[in-house]
Amino acid sequence: MSRTVSQVVGIDLGTTNSVVASVDNDGTVVVLPNANGGEITPSVVYFEPDGTAVVGEEAVQATAVDPENGVQLIKRAMGTEFPLRIRGQEHSPESVSALILRQLVIAANGSQDKVSAVITVPAYFGHAEREATYQAGVIAGLNVLELLDEPVAAAAHYGLTSSADRAVLVYDLGGGTFDTTVLRISGGAVQVLATDGHHSLGGADVDQRLIDLILERLGDRLLPDELDDIVDDKKRLAELVLDAEAAKKDLSARTSRQVIVRTPAGRTSVTITRADLDATCGDLFDTTAEIIERVLRTAGLEGGRDIDDVIMVGGSSRIPMLAARLKAMLGKVPRLIDPDLAVAKGAALRAHHLAGTPQLTALTTVRGRVGGGSRGTGQVTPVAPRAVGILVEDSFDPSGKRSFVEHLIAANTPLPVRRIEERFGTILEKQESVRIQVYEQAGPAPSPEVGHNRRVLDGELTQLGSLAAGSLIRITIRIAIDGRLTVIAHEPESGRELRLEAYVEGVVDGSETERLTRLVGLTKVRG
Repeated sequence: MSRTVSQVVGIDLGTTNSVVASVDNDGTVVVLPNANGGEITPSVVYFEPDGTAVVGEEAVQATAVDPENGVQLIKRAMGTEFPLRIRGQEHSPESVSALILRQLVIAANGSQDKVSAVITVPAYFGHAEREATYQAGVIAGLNVLELLDEPVAAAAHYGLTSSADRAVLVYDLGGGTFDTTVLRISGGAVQVLATDGHHSLGGADVDQRLIDLILERLGDRLLPDELDDIVDDKKRLAELVLDAEAAKKDLSARTSRQVIVRTPAGRTSVTITRADLDATCGDLFDTTAEIIERVLRTAGLEGGRDIDDVIMVGGSSRIPMLAARLKAMLGKVPRLIDPDLAVAKGAALRAHHLAGTPQLTALTTVRGRVGGGSRGTGQVTPVAPRAVGILVEDSFDPSGKRSFVEHLIAANTPLPVRRIEERFGTILEKQESVRIQVYEQAGPAPSPEVGHNRRVLDGELTQLGSLAAGSLIRITIRIAIDGRLTVIAHEPESGRELRLEAYVEGVVDGSETERLTRLVGLTKVRG
Protein backbone atom coordinates (compact mmCIF):
# COMPACT_ATOMS: atom_id res chain seq x y z
CA MET A 1 0.00 0.00 0.00
CA SER A 2 1.25 3.49 -0.81
CA ARG A 3 1.87 6.08 1.85
CA THR A 4 -0.82 8.32 0.37
CA VAL A 5 -3.50 5.70 0.94
CA SER A 6 -2.50 5.19 4.58
CA GLN A 7 -2.70 8.91 5.38
CA VAL A 8 -6.43 8.29 5.97
CA VAL A 9 -7.04 5.39 8.32
CA GLY A 10 -9.51 3.75 10.65
CA ILE A 11 -8.18 2.71 14.05
CA ASP A 12 -9.72 0.19 16.42
CA LEU A 13 -8.05 1.25 19.67
CA GLY A 14 -8.87 -1.85 21.67
CA THR A 15 -8.51 -2.80 25.31
CA THR A 16 -6.22 -5.74 24.59
CA ASN A 17 -5.46 -5.37 20.86
CA SER A 18 -5.51 -2.60 18.27
CA VAL A 19 -5.81 -2.62 14.48
CA VAL A 20 -5.28 -0.03 11.71
CA ALA A 21 -7.01 -0.27 8.34
CA SER A 22 -7.36 1.79 5.18
CA VAL A 23 -8.66 1.57 1.60
CA ASP A 24 -6.33 0.96 -1.33
CA ASN A 25 -6.57 2.45 -4.81
CA ASP A 26 -8.72 -0.47 -5.98
CA GLY A 27 -11.37 0.22 -3.36
CA THR A 28 -10.38 -2.75 -1.21
CA VAL A 29 -10.38 -2.41 2.56
CA VAL A 30 -7.03 -3.61 3.88
CA VAL A 31 -5.41 -3.96 7.29
CA LEU A 32 -2.10 -2.10 7.57
CA PRO A 33 0.66 -4.24 9.08
CA ASN A 34 2.44 -3.36 12.30
CA ALA A 35 6.21 -3.18 12.72
CA ASN A 36 6.42 -6.99 12.83
CA GLY A 37 4.22 -7.49 9.78
CA GLY A 38 1.19 -8.61 11.80
CA GLU A 39 -2.35 -7.34 11.55
CA ILE A 40 -3.07 -7.16 15.29
CA THR A 41 -1.02 -5.17 17.80
CA PRO A 42 -1.40 -5.83 21.55
CA SER A 43 -2.44 -2.61 23.33
CA VAL A 44 0.43 -2.92 25.80
CA VAL A 45 3.19 -0.39 26.46
CA TYR A 46 6.46 -1.21 28.21
CA PHE A 47 8.87 1.54 29.21
CA GLU A 48 12.55 0.63 28.93
CA PRO A 49 15.18 2.12 31.28
CA ASP A 50 16.18 4.75 28.69
CA GLY A 51 12.53 5.88 28.38
CA THR A 52 11.79 4.12 25.08
CA ALA A 53 8.16 3.03 24.85
CA VAL A 54 7.80 -0.44 23.38
CA VAL A 55 4.34 -1.19 21.98
CA GLY A 56 2.95 -4.57 21.03
CA GLU A 57 4.00 -8.18 21.39
CA GLU A 58 7.46 -7.41 22.78
CA ALA A 59 5.79 -5.19 25.38
CA VAL A 60 3.56 -8.09 26.41
CA GLN A 61 6.56 -10.30 27.09
CA ALA A 62 8.47 -7.56 28.95
CA THR A 63 5.48 -6.52 31.06
CA ALA A 64 4.88 -10.13 32.08
CA VAL A 65 8.22 -10.24 33.94
CA ASP A 66 8.42 -6.53 34.88
CA PRO A 67 4.82 -5.39 35.41
CA GLU A 68 5.80 -2.22 37.29
CA ASN A 69 7.16 -0.67 34.08
CA GLY A 70 4.43 -1.88 31.74
CA VAL A 71 0.85 -0.81 31.15
CA GLN A 72 -2.00 -2.94 29.82
CA LEU A 73 -5.81 -2.74 29.74
CA ILE A 74 -5.47 1.08 29.84
CA LYS A 75 -8.75 1.50 27.94
CA ARG A 76 -10.59 0.51 31.11
CA ALA A 77 -9.17 3.62 32.79
CA MET A 78 -10.06 6.10 30.03
CA GLY A 79 -11.97 9.08 31.39
CA THR A 80 -10.81 8.57 34.96
CA GLU A 81 -8.15 10.11 37.14
CA PHE A 82 -5.54 7.38 36.84
CA PRO A 83 -2.05 8.92 37.15
CA LEU A 84 0.87 6.70 36.23
CA ARG A 85 4.47 7.33 37.24
CA ILE A 86 6.78 5.13 35.21
CA ARG A 87 10.56 5.49 34.93
CA GLY A 88 10.31 8.95 36.50
CA GLN A 89 7.71 10.23 34.00
CA GLU A 90 4.12 11.23 34.82
CA HIS A 91 1.72 9.57 32.40
CA SER A 92 -2.06 9.28 32.11
CA PRO A 93 -4.47 6.97 30.27
CA GLU A 94 -4.50 9.55 27.46
CA SER A 95 -0.73 9.64 27.02
CA VAL A 96 -0.34 5.85 27.18
CA SER A 97 -3.10 5.49 24.58
CA ALA A 98 -1.40 8.19 22.52
CA LEU A 99 1.83 6.15 22.49
CA ILE A 100 -0.12 3.15 21.18
CA LEU A 101 -1.74 5.31 18.49
CA ARG A 102 1.57 6.89 17.55
CA GLN A 103 3.30 3.54 17.09
CA LEU A 104 0.37 2.14 15.11
CA VAL A 105 0.50 5.07 12.70
CA ILE A 106 4.29 5.12 12.40
CA ALA A 107 4.26 1.40 11.54
CA ALA A 108 1.49 1.90 8.97
CA ASN A 109 2.73 5.13 7.42
CA GLY A 110 6.38 5.58 8.29
CA SER A 111 5.43 8.77 10.17
CA GLN A 112 2.51 10.22 12.09
CA ASP A 113 2.59 13.41 9.98
CA LYS A 114 -0.65 14.47 8.27
CA VAL A 115 -2.53 11.32 9.21
CA SER A 116 -6.31 11.66 9.52
CA ALA A 117 -8.13 8.99 11.47
CA VAL A 118 -11.48 7.74 12.60
CA ILE A 119 -10.98 6.17 16.03
CA THR A 120 -13.58 3.75 17.31
CA VAL A 121 -15.02 3.67 20.83
CA PRO A 122 -17.48 1.32 22.55
CA ALA A 123 -21.01 2.58 22.01
CA TYR A 124 -21.65 2.75 25.76
CA PHE A 125 -18.64 5.04 26.35
CA GLY A 126 -19.77 8.15 28.19
CA HIS A 127 -18.59 11.73 27.73
CA ALA A 128 -15.47 11.38 29.88
CA GLU A 129 -14.23 8.27 28.03
CA ARG A 130 -14.92 9.83 24.63
CA GLU A 131 -13.18 13.06 25.55
CA ALA A 132 -10.18 11.07 26.81
CA THR A 133 -10.00 9.07 23.57
CA TYR A 134 -10.20 12.25 21.51
CA GLN A 135 -7.43 13.80 23.62
CA ALA A 136 -5.28 10.70 23.09
CA GLY A 137 -5.60 11.20 19.33
CA VAL A 138 -4.65 14.87 19.66
CA ILE A 139 -1.66 14.06 21.87
CA ALA A 140 -0.55 11.46 19.30
CA GLY A 141 -0.54 14.15 16.61
CA LEU A 142 -3.49 12.79 14.64
CA ASN A 143 -6.21 14.71 12.86
CA VAL A 144 -9.17 12.98 14.50
CA LEU A 145 -11.98 13.02 11.95
CA GLU A 146 -14.52 11.33 14.21
CA LEU A 147 -15.04 9.02 17.14
CA LEU A 148 -17.16 6.22 15.68
CA ASP A 149 -19.15 3.73 17.72
CA GLU A 150 -17.69 0.26 17.30
CA PRO A 151 -21.02 -1.42 16.43
CA VAL A 152 -21.63 1.06 13.61
CA ALA A 153 -18.13 0.36 12.28
CA ALA A 154 -18.79 -3.38 12.45
CA ALA A 155 -22.08 -3.01 10.58
CA ALA A 156 -20.26 -1.06 7.87
CA HIS A 157 -17.70 -3.84 7.50
CA TYR A 158 -20.42 -6.45 7.17
CA GLY A 159 -21.98 -4.41 4.38
CA LEU A 160 -25.19 -3.85 6.32
CA THR A 161 -25.10 -0.05 6.17
CA SER A 162 -26.15 -0.21 2.52
CA SER A 163 -29.10 -2.47 3.32
CA ALA A 164 -32.72 -1.40 3.37
CA ASP A 165 -34.94 -1.65 6.45
CA ARG A 166 -32.96 -3.97 8.68
CA ALA A 167 -32.82 -4.24 12.46
CA VAL A 168 -29.35 -5.41 13.48
CA LEU A 169 -27.99 -6.51 16.85
CA VAL A 170 -24.23 -6.20 17.25
CA TYR A 171 -22.57 -8.37 19.91
CA ASP A 172 -19.05 -7.13 20.63
CA LEU A 173 -16.98 -9.07 23.15
CA GLY A 174 -13.38 -7.92 23.03
CA GLY A 175 -10.44 -8.47 25.26
CA GLY A 176 -11.53 -6.08 27.98
CA THR A 177 -15.00 -4.72 27.27
CA PHE A 178 -18.42 -5.88 26.15
CA ASP A 179 -21.10 -3.91 24.42
CA THR A 180 -24.20 -4.65 22.45
CA THR A 181 -26.13 -2.30 20.21
CA VAL A 182 -29.34 -2.39 18.21
CA LEU A 183 -29.19 -0.54 14.88
CA ARG A 184 -31.97 0.39 12.48
CA ILE A 185 -30.72 0.62 8.90
CA SER A 186 -32.82 2.13 6.16
CA GLY A 187 -31.70 3.39 2.78
CA GLY A 188 -28.05 3.54 3.84
CA ALA A 189 -28.79 5.59 6.96
CA VAL A 190 -27.85 4.04 10.31
CA GLN A 191 -29.78 4.88 13.46
CA VAL A 192 -28.62 3.57 16.82
CA LEU A 193 -31.77 2.55 18.68
CA ALA A 194 -30.15 1.52 21.95
CA THR A 195 -26.79 0.58 23.35
CA ASP A 196 -25.55 -1.00 26.55
CA GLY A 197 -22.46 -2.70 27.82
CA HIS A 198 -19.96 -3.52 30.54
CA HIS A 199 -16.60 -1.73 30.74
CA SER A 200 -14.79 -4.54 32.56
CA LEU A 201 -15.99 -7.76 30.97
CA GLY A 202 -14.02 -9.39 28.18
CA GLY A 203 -11.50 -11.99 27.14
CA ALA A 204 -9.10 -10.94 29.89
CA ASP A 205 -11.72 -11.96 32.45
CA VAL A 206 -12.18 -15.32 30.71
CA ASP A 207 -8.40 -15.79 30.85
CA GLN A 208 -8.39 -15.06 34.59
CA ARG A 209 -11.14 -17.62 35.19
CA LEU A 210 -9.06 -20.24 33.37
CA ILE A 211 -5.98 -19.31 35.43
CA ASP A 212 -8.01 -19.72 38.61
CA LEU A 213 -9.26 -23.11 37.38
CA ILE A 214 -5.74 -24.29 36.55
CA LEU A 215 -4.45 -23.18 39.96
CA GLU A 216 -7.39 -24.89 41.64
CA ARG A 217 -6.56 -28.17 39.94
CA LEU A 218 -2.87 -27.79 40.73
CA GLY A 219 -3.90 -27.34 44.36
CA ASP A 220 -5.04 -30.97 44.40
CA ARG A 221 -1.52 -32.10 43.48
CA LEU A 222 0.81 -29.61 45.15
CA LEU A 223 1.57 -28.58 48.69
CA PRO A 224 0.26 -25.13 49.66
CA ASP A 225 3.80 -23.70 49.70
CA GLU A 226 4.46 -25.06 46.21
CA LEU A 227 1.29 -23.45 44.88
CA ASP A 228 2.23 -20.16 46.54
CA ASP A 229 5.61 -20.35 44.82
CA ILE A 230 3.89 -20.40 41.42
CA VAL A 231 1.67 -17.43 42.26
CA ASP A 232 4.60 -15.45 43.68
CA ASP A 233 6.97 -16.22 40.80
CA LYS A 234 6.36 -13.48 38.21
CA LYS A 235 7.90 -15.46 35.37
CA ARG A 236 5.90 -18.63 36.05
CA LEU A 237 2.69 -16.64 36.52
CA ALA A 238 3.37 -14.79 33.26
CA GLU A 239 3.73 -18.12 31.50
CA LEU A 240 0.43 -19.25 32.99
CA VAL A 241 -1.33 -16.10 31.76
CA LEU A 242 -0.11 -16.72 28.20
CA ASP A 243 -1.00 -20.42 28.43
CA ALA A 244 -4.54 -19.63 29.62
CA GLU A 245 -5.08 -17.24 26.71
CA ALA A 246 -3.75 -19.81 24.24
CA ALA A 247 -6.04 -22.48 25.74
CA LYS A 248 -9.06 -20.19 25.40
CA LYS A 249 -8.29 -19.64 21.71
CA ASP A 250 -7.65 -23.33 21.02
CA LEU A 251 -10.94 -24.33 22.66
CA SER A 252 -12.79 -22.42 19.94
CA ALA A 253 -11.71 -25.16 17.52
CA ARG A 254 -11.04 -28.08 19.88
CA THR A 255 -12.97 -29.66 22.72
CA SER A 256 -9.97 -30.07 25.05
CA ARG A 257 -6.52 -28.63 25.59
CA GLN A 258 -3.59 -29.62 27.78
CA VAL A 259 -1.75 -26.87 29.64
CA ILE A 260 1.82 -27.65 30.72
CA VAL A 261 2.77 -25.88 33.97
CA ARG A 262 6.21 -25.56 35.53
CA THR A 263 5.91 -26.25 39.25
CA PRO A 264 8.47 -26.59 42.06
CA ALA A 265 7.81 -30.33 41.85
CA GLY A 266 8.48 -30.43 38.09
CA ARG A 267 6.35 -30.05 34.99
CA THR A 268 2.76 -31.23 35.08
CA SER A 269 -0.18 -30.99 32.73
CA VAL A 270 -3.71 -29.80 33.37
CA THR A 271 -6.46 -30.68 30.92
CA ILE A 272 -9.03 -27.96 30.21
CA THR A 273 -12.13 -28.79 28.17
CA ARG A 274 -14.62 -26.63 26.36
CA ALA A 275 -17.17 -27.72 28.96
CA ASP A 276 -14.80 -26.42 31.67
CA LEU A 277 -14.61 -23.08 29.88
CA ASP A 278 -18.38 -22.84 29.62
CA ALA A 279 -18.90 -23.80 33.26
CA THR A 280 -16.26 -21.55 34.80
CA CYS A 281 -17.32 -18.54 32.71
CA GLY A 282 -21.07 -19.21 32.71
CA ASP A 283 -21.88 -16.24 34.91
CA LEU A 284 -19.88 -13.91 32.64
CA PHE A 285 -21.84 -15.16 29.65
CA ASP A 286 -25.07 -14.79 31.64
CA THR A 287 -24.19 -11.13 32.16
CA THR A 288 -23.87 -10.55 28.41
CA ALA A 289 -27.27 -12.19 27.91
CA GLU A 290 -28.85 -9.95 30.56
CA ILE A 291 -27.40 -6.89 28.84
CA ILE A 292 -28.82 -8.07 25.51
CA GLU A 293 -32.28 -8.48 27.03
CA ARG A 294 -32.01 -4.99 28.52
CA VAL A 295 -30.95 -3.35 25.28
CA LEU A 296 -33.73 -5.09 23.35
CA ARG A 297 -36.31 -3.76 25.82
CA THR A 298 -34.90 -0.27 25.46
CA ALA A 299 -35.04 -0.53 21.66
CA GLY A 300 -38.66 -1.71 21.79
CA LEU A 301 -37.71 -5.11 20.37
CA GLU A 302 -38.15 -7.24 23.47
CA GLY A 303 -37.48 -10.90 22.81
CA GLY A 304 -35.59 -10.06 19.62
CA ARG A 305 -38.49 -11.16 17.44
CA ASP A 306 -37.95 -8.34 14.95
CA ILE A 307 -34.15 -8.55 14.74
CA ASP A 308 -33.12 -9.30 11.15
CA ASP A 309 -29.37 -9.78 11.56
CA VAL A 310 -27.04 -10.66 14.42
CA ILE A 311 -23.35 -9.94 13.96
CA MET A 312 -20.51 -10.81 16.32
CA VAL A 313 -17.23 -8.95 16.60
CA GLY A 314 -14.31 -8.97 19.02
CA GLY A 315 -11.88 -11.85 19.37
CA SER A 316 -13.68 -13.40 22.33
CA SER A 317 -16.84 -13.77 20.22
CA ARG A 318 -15.23 -16.90 18.78
CA ILE A 319 -16.14 -18.86 21.93
CA PRO A 320 -18.65 -21.40 20.52
CA MET A 321 -21.05 -21.23 23.46
CA LEU A 322 -21.73 -17.54 22.77
CA ALA A 323 -22.98 -18.07 19.21
CA ALA A 324 -25.15 -20.95 20.42
CA ARG A 325 -26.67 -18.74 23.13
CA LEU A 326 -27.40 -15.94 20.68
CA LYS A 327 -29.09 -18.34 18.27
CA ALA A 328 -31.25 -19.71 21.10
CA MET A 329 -32.15 -16.22 22.31
CA LEU A 330 -32.86 -14.52 18.99
CA GLY A 331 -33.66 -17.34 16.59
CA LYS A 332 -30.98 -16.14 14.15
CA VAL A 333 -27.64 -17.69 13.24
CA PRO A 334 -25.06 -15.01 14.10
CA ARG A 335 -22.59 -13.87 11.49
CA LEU A 336 -18.93 -14.03 12.50
CA ILE A 337 -16.50 -12.66 9.90
CA ASP A 338 -13.10 -11.16 10.76
CA PRO A 339 -14.09 -10.58 14.41
CA ASP A 340 -10.68 -9.10 15.25
CA LEU A 341 -10.55 -6.85 12.18
CA ALA A 342 -14.16 -5.89 11.47
CA VAL A 343 -14.23 -2.71 13.56
CA ALA A 344 -11.02 -1.27 12.10
CA LYS A 345 -12.14 -2.06 8.55
CA GLY A 346 -15.48 -0.36 9.12
CA ALA A 347 -13.69 2.66 10.59
CA ALA A 348 -11.51 2.84 7.49
CA LEU A 349 -14.61 3.04 5.29
CA ARG A 350 -15.97 5.86 7.41
CA ALA A 351 -12.63 7.70 7.41
CA HIS A 352 -12.39 7.70 3.63
CA HIS A 353 -15.98 8.84 3.35
CA LEU A 354 -15.39 11.76 5.73
CA ALA A 355 -12.09 12.69 4.06
CA GLY A 356 -13.56 12.42 0.54
CA THR A 357 -10.48 10.59 -0.76
CA PRO A 358 -10.02 9.37 -4.34
CA GLN A 359 -10.20 5.84 -2.96
CA LEU A 360 -13.86 6.52 -2.15
CA THR A 361 -14.70 6.53 -5.86
CA ALA A 362 -13.09 3.13 -6.32
CA LEU A 363 -14.79 1.93 -3.17
CA THR A 364 -18.28 2.75 -4.43
CA THR A 365 -17.72 0.72 -7.61
CA VAL A 366 -16.69 -2.44 -5.80
CA ARG A 367 -19.38 -5.12 -5.70
CA GLY A 368 -19.66 -8.44 -3.92
CA ARG A 369 -16.98 -7.73 -1.33
CA VAL A 370 -17.30 -7.46 2.42
CA GLY A 371 -16.99 -3.75 3.08
CA GLY A 372 -17.54 -2.91 -0.57
CA GLY A 373 -20.25 -0.91 -2.37
CA SER A 374 -21.39 2.22 -0.58
CA ARG A 375 -20.92 0.65 2.81
CA GLY A 376 -20.03 2.96 5.65
CA THR A 377 -20.83 6.12 3.70
CA GLY A 378 -24.39 6.73 4.87
CA GLN A 379 -25.72 9.00 7.59
CA VAL A 380 -25.10 7.77 11.13
CA THR A 381 -27.46 8.70 13.97
CA PRO A 382 -25.96 7.68 17.32
CA VAL A 383 -27.55 7.98 20.76
CA ALA A 384 -26.56 9.39 24.13
CA PRO A 385 -25.20 6.25 25.82
CA ARG A 386 -26.08 7.45 29.33
CA ALA A 387 -28.56 9.76 30.99
CA VAL A 388 -27.20 13.27 31.66
CA GLY A 389 -28.35 15.61 34.41
CA ILE A 390 -27.62 18.39 36.88
CA LEU A 391 -26.78 18.04 40.57
CA VAL A 392 -29.59 19.67 42.56
CA GLU A 393 -29.69 20.59 46.25
CA ASP A 394 -32.96 19.36 47.76
CA SER A 395 -34.66 22.48 49.17
CA PHE A 396 -37.32 20.28 50.82
CA ASP A 397 -34.79 18.38 52.91
CA PRO A 398 -35.02 19.67 56.51
CA SER A 399 -31.35 18.85 57.13
CA GLY A 400 -30.26 20.83 54.07
CA LYS A 401 -27.79 18.10 53.16
CA ARG A 402 -29.56 16.00 50.52
CA SER A 403 -28.55 16.34 46.88
CA PHE A 404 -29.81 14.42 43.88
CA VAL A 405 -29.27 14.28 40.12
CA GLU A 406 -32.10 15.48 37.92
CA HIS A 407 -31.59 13.88 34.53
CA LEU A 408 -32.47 16.19 31.66
CA ILE A 409 -31.46 13.87 28.82
CA ALA A 410 -32.44 10.20 28.91
CA ALA A 411 -30.12 7.37 27.93
CA ASN A 412 -30.44 6.33 24.28
CA THR A 413 -31.80 9.73 23.18
CA PRO A 414 -30.94 10.16 19.47
CA LEU A 415 -28.11 12.62 18.75
CA PRO A 416 -27.69 15.45 18.20
CA VAL A 417 -29.63 16.94 21.12
CA ARG A 418 -29.83 20.53 19.92
CA ARG A 419 -31.29 22.16 23.01
CA ILE A 420 -32.75 21.03 26.32
CA GLU A 421 -33.55 23.85 28.73
CA GLU A 422 -34.57 23.62 32.37
CA ARG A 423 -35.11 26.26 35.05
CA PHE A 424 -33.68 25.99 38.54
CA GLY A 425 -33.74 28.34 41.53
CA THR A 426 -31.14 29.43 44.06
CA ILE A 427 -31.77 28.32 47.64
CA LEU A 428 -29.84 30.87 49.73
CA GLU A 429 -30.40 34.55 50.38
CA LYS A 430 -27.73 36.90 49.01
CA GLN A 431 -26.22 34.17 46.91
CA GLU A 432 -23.31 35.48 44.80
CA SER A 433 -22.34 32.32 42.94
CA VAL A 434 -23.78 28.99 41.83
CA ARG A 435 -21.80 25.80 41.32
CA ILE A 436 -22.89 23.86 38.24
CA GLN A 437 -22.15 20.14 38.34
CA VAL A 438 -23.12 17.89 35.44
CA TYR A 439 -23.45 14.16 36.04
CA GLU A 440 -24.05 11.17 33.83
CA GLN A 441 -25.54 7.80 34.69
CA ALA A 442 -22.88 5.40 35.96
CA GLY A 443 -24.93 2.24 36.53
CA PRO A 444 -27.07 0.12 34.21
CA ALA A 445 -30.20 2.22 34.91
CA PRO A 446 -30.73 5.94 35.63
CA SER A 447 -30.95 6.86 39.30
CA PRO A 448 -31.23 10.22 41.09
CA GLU A 449 -28.85 9.06 43.81
CA VAL A 450 -25.56 10.94 43.46
CA GLY A 451 -23.52 7.80 44.12
CA HIS A 452 -25.14 6.11 41.13
CA ASN A 453 -23.85 8.82 38.79
CA ARG A 454 -20.47 10.18 37.73
CA ARG A 455 -19.51 13.82 37.48
CA VAL A 456 -18.41 14.85 33.99
CA LEU A 457 -18.42 18.68 34.09
CA ASP A 458 -17.97 21.14 36.92
CA GLY A 459 -17.83 24.94 37.02
CA GLU A 460 -18.97 28.01 38.94
CA LEU A 461 -21.25 30.81 37.78
CA THR A 462 -19.89 33.86 39.64
CA GLN A 463 -20.33 37.63 40.18
CA LEU A 464 -24.10 37.36 40.46
CA GLY A 465 -24.47 40.28 42.85
CA SER A 466 -26.64 39.41 45.82
CA LEU A 467 -29.43 37.17 44.61
CA ALA A 468 -32.57 36.45 46.56
CA ALA A 469 -33.45 32.85 47.32
CA GLY A 470 -35.43 31.36 44.46
CA SER A 471 -33.70 33.45 41.78
CA LEU A 472 -33.84 31.91 38.31
CA ILE A 473 -30.90 29.99 36.80
CA ARG A 474 -31.46 28.66 33.27
CA ILE A 475 -29.55 25.50 32.30
CA THR A 476 -29.21 24.57 28.63
CA ILE A 477 -27.69 21.27 27.53
CA ARG A 478 -26.62 20.29 24.02
CA ILE A 479 -24.96 17.10 22.78
CA ALA A 480 -23.40 17.16 19.32
CA ILE A 481 -23.59 14.31 16.83
CA ASP A 482 -20.13 13.16 17.96
CA GLY A 483 -21.21 13.06 21.61
CA ARG A 484 -19.47 16.27 22.70
CA LEU A 485 -21.37 17.82 25.60
CA THR A 486 -22.05 21.54 26.09
CA VAL A 487 -23.77 22.97 29.17
CA ILE A 488 -24.66 26.67 29.53
CA ALA A 489 -25.81 28.22 32.82
CA HIS A 490 -27.42 31.70 32.56
CA GLU A 491 -28.57 34.11 35.27
CA PRO A 492 -30.97 36.57 33.53
CA GLU A 493 -30.82 39.47 36.02
CA SER A 494 -27.05 39.98 35.83
CA GLY A 495 -26.69 38.49 32.38
CA ARG A 496 -23.83 36.32 33.63
CA GLU A 497 -23.23 33.06 31.78
CA LEU A 498 -21.11 29.96 32.33
CA ARG A 499 -20.24 27.64 29.45
CA LEU A 500 -18.84 24.16 30.10
CA GLU A 501 -17.76 21.84 27.34
CA ALA A 502 -14.09 21.06 26.81
CA TYR A 503 -12.74 20.07 30.18
CA VAL A 504 -14.23 16.90 31.52
CA GLU A 505 -13.69 15.72 35.09
CA GLY A 506 -10.89 13.14 35.14
CA VAL A 507 -9.62 14.15 31.70
CA VAL A 508 -6.53 16.26 31.05
CA ASP A 509 -7.05 19.99 30.59
CA GLY A 510 -5.39 22.30 28.08
CA SER A 511 -2.07 22.82 29.85
CA GLU A 512 -1.78 19.14 30.73
CA THR A 513 -2.57 18.22 27.12
CA GLU A 514 0.34 20.42 26.02
CA ARG A 515 2.68 18.74 28.53
CA LEU A 516 1.63 15.24 27.51
CA THR A 517 1.90 16.15 23.81
CA ARG A 518 5.52 17.23 24.39
CA LEU A 519 6.20 14.11 26.46
CA VAL A 520 4.77 11.73 23.85
CA GLY A 521 6.41 13.63 21.02
CA LEU A 522 9.84 13.33 22.66
CA THR A 523 9.40 9.67 23.61
CA LYS A 524 11.04 7.17 21.30
CA VAL A 525 8.56 4.43 20.37
CA ARG A 526 9.04 1.12 18.66
CA GLY A 527 7.04 -2.00 18.07
